[in-house]
Amino acid sequence: MDNIERELKLVPHSESLLDQLAVVEQLGPFHARGRRHEVQHNAFFDTSSHSLRDARVGFRCRVVEGQQLAVWSIKGDARNTGGVASRSEIELQLDADTPPALALSALRDAARSRGASALAESVADALASGGLPLATPIVETQTDRRIVDLEEPERNWLVELALDRMEVVGHAYREAEIEAELKHGDEEALEVVRRAIEQRGEVRVSEGSKLSRALTAVQG
Repeated sequence: MDNIERELKLVPHSESLLDQLAVVEQLGPFHARGRRHEVQHNAFFDTSSHSLRDARVGFRCRVVEGQQLAVWSIKGDARNTGGVASRSEIELQLDADTPPALALSALRDAARSRGASALAESVADALASGGLPLATPIVETQTDRRIVDLEEPERNWLVELALDRMEVVGHAYREAEIEAELKHGDEEALEVVRRAIEQRGEVRVSEGSKLSRALTAVQG
């Protein structure tokens, strides 16, 4: 099972680029085969000593308006090459009110059973040094996400284009970001998407993760 998330993350010079991309029928050689809209509430958790952060493990609960179950996830440290971040990711659908300690235990077990042993061990080491995760999130964000599913059938490429407007709950911080996640095919697909986006508007490679930027905003 492939538990590796591969994403190209870009920051648009103007938020209007998000609106342009949301309605594209064709982007380079890709055709839009579907669109949807999500309003997400994301809660990020850690231990009292920040041992998950120190282990470079992201632990998140995502609630999407209109969906019954939340998506709990753990992500490992990212390897960045040319703006493409690759990292291990494990997700489970659980109730939003699941205690974080219980959710993290289930995610760690799932990582082991799905072949992401390094991620599972990173979680285990973080818990051994820092104890159980706190019951309340360290930071929360609200994201308005528009999604365009892109397909290039000749090369069997599938890319999910996410157009995000994110704000940190309780803080005067907001940002716009473009995420292109590879769903099928090789990473060349993401480079082709990047070139096609650059032809429509100015962008730069996004630095860090949403979590790291949100924490910076919260901590001042």
